[in-house]
Amino acid sequence: MFREVQQNKVSLDIISQIRDAILSGTLNPGDRLPPEKELVCDFGVSKHTLREAMRALEVMGFIEVRKGACGGAVVLEVDLKTARESISNFLYFQNVSIRDLSEVRKVFEPHLARLAAERMTPKDLDDLAATQACCLESMARGDSTYEHEIEFHRIIAKASGNPVFMLIQDFVNSGLAESKNRLRPGNDFQERLFTAHQRILEALRSREPELTASRMQEHVCEVEHSLEELQEERQESMRKTGCTDHDTSNGRNGERA
Repeated sequence: MFREVQQNKVSLDIISQIRDAILSGTLNPGDRLPPEKELVCDFGVSKHTLREAMRALEVMGFIEVRKGACGGAVVLEVDLKTARESISNFLYFQNVSIRDLSEVRKVFEPHLARLAAERMTPKDLDDLAATQACCLESMARGDSTYEHEIEFHRIIAKASGNPVFMLIQDFVNSGLAESKNRLRPGNDFQERLFTAHQRILEALRSREPELTASRMQEHVCEVEHSLEELQEERQESMRKTGCTDHDTSNGRNGERA
């Protein structure tokens, strides 16, 4: 199954081979990798090097190393959380901007809202209402509402029944959360988002797909406009104070998400 690794990239080569075996279906969830002694021989490496690669694969969510008489490395199912983290780690270094995220949202989220209006269950609607209630309570206390805003969109994605939509929505949510944590929108921003979400919820309750999609489109555009305004204000403030920010060096007017 495995071949001897190149000595200049030992750990990376081991990780790559095992990962490829899992993704190709040669190894399936629940399968055990060969014993350590056999892997050491197959790869032509030391126990220390092999264990280093195993630890990396475990952190990545591909395997679980179990101890005891029935222990060893067992292949795990790559779940939504693992996939989301892998994509997020890659895209973090691509200088994804607010505009980039917004372009995706404008194409994706209105369609998702349309599907949700057709497929959403009474429980989904109750969950959205509960999230809105929690958001309102947080606003009254002066607390952050980011968590509730993210949950609102996650429930809509889940209602689609499509795991790919859920993955995309989770990535978008993480990018928006990073922007909000960095730009720190004020109470007026939170209030506008709450109102927009309430209008979307009303459209979902009425089971009107096109109205729901239209309101989601308006919401996405409003968030983009607000965050870009905050970004410009931040850059202007930094120019006046003579500060520098790595976000302004990405060639996209410092709009990193």
